[in-house]
Amino acid sequence: MLEKTQFYFLLTGANSGLGLSLSHRLLDDFLTTHPENHHLTLIITTRSHSKGSATVALLSNYLRSRKVPIPRYTLAHHSVDLTNLVSVYTLTKTLRSTYPHLDAVILNAGMGSFLGVDWLNCFISLAKNWIRAVTMPTYKIQDVGWLTAQETPLSGESMPTVFAANVFGHYFLAHEVVDLLVGGGGRIIWTSSLEAYAWTLSIDDLQGVRASHSYESSKRLTDVLALTSGLECTSPFTASFFRHKQPDDNIELEKKQNQRVPKMYVCHPGICGTSIIPLNFILFNCMILAFYIARWFGSPWHTISTYSGANAASWLALASDDELEDVQAPGVKWGSACTRSGKQMVKATDVEGEENRLEFEELGRECWKQMEGLRMSWKEKLDREATK
Repeated sequence: MLEKTQFYFLLTGANSGLGLSLSHRLLDDFLTTHPENHHLTLIITTRSHSKGSATVALLSNYLRSRKVPIPRYTLAHHSVDLTNLVSVYTLTKTLRSTYPHLDAVILNAGMGSFLGVDWLNCFISLAKNWIRAVTMPTYKIQDVGWLTAQETPLSGESMPTVFAANVFGHYFLAHEVVDLLVGGGGRIIWTSSLEAYAWTLSIDDLQGVRASHSYESSKRLTDVLALTSGLECTSPFTASFFRHKQPDDNIELEKKQNQRVPKMYVCHPGICGTSIIPLNFILFNCMILAFYIARWFGSPWHTISTYSGANAASWLALASDDELEDVQAPGVKWGSACTRSGKQMVKATDVEGEENRLEFEELGRECWKQMEGLRMSWKEKLDREATK
């Protein structure tokens, strides 16, 4: 078997915060763990061409400063708005016509409908349990019912904004590039959160239209989808999601044998300093101080820096198949963690409800059923309009 030397990673939401740090980390970790004849094409997406160009320039300058030879990497950018299914559909066609395969799709982009902080609730939570208050907060104020109107040819249609940005846009994207994943490493890596509380997700409101905590609801849905993706109970629905075109008869037998169903993984960055909730300079630094105090008290999750927070996702993208199989990685939620001194590690994370397997599997089955129904409905509309 010929040695594989060309690797292709797709990363969404790469222009700032965790996404930008993950771009740096993927490049750093690839260059230090792979031999010199291996080449990485890092394909990043942002919501606009200007943001993408600026990000590519930042990464290029960073690599030049490290004197990394150009034959070892390629940086590419495509624009996509994950709340706009026409934009996602267009991107997937571009990806399929541009790249020979994808080794990993890292679904990182996301947003919340955050309006601010309930400061009274915040201070009460800190007084009761400091670590819990800054690890699993419930005092973020969020708007309810955000919708994004779809553009032509889907004019008149709309979709819940947070659900689309955090889950469905990625879900649709991943399905549409399954053929590329089958020909590559086949890893779909979701970015979740420690705030994926079970109580925020309602099976009767999977899209979070009425949810008071739509961000947390979307992250809980992410966990459930990823952690049940390889189970028998969800197979009637995952089979259609992972279905790909059969290879042509003239493709070499070896290539056919190497093709496999992609696997889903889920991770989170711990608690790191991002601007997902807008804070002024003083409040932002107070937040960082609160994180350090939690780490000193013994919390393993306060990674604080976004580069440290990118550890788990980078590991899932770059670890060998054998390493991931040894730890049964698809069935675990992996978190970026650290010691009191800041030493980085990847740590398994408890997921609420998993201890009751039957209930969790039934939840997973229903989530997959609804998501596949939704995907097929939107796909039919997009295909129909594309053929007019």
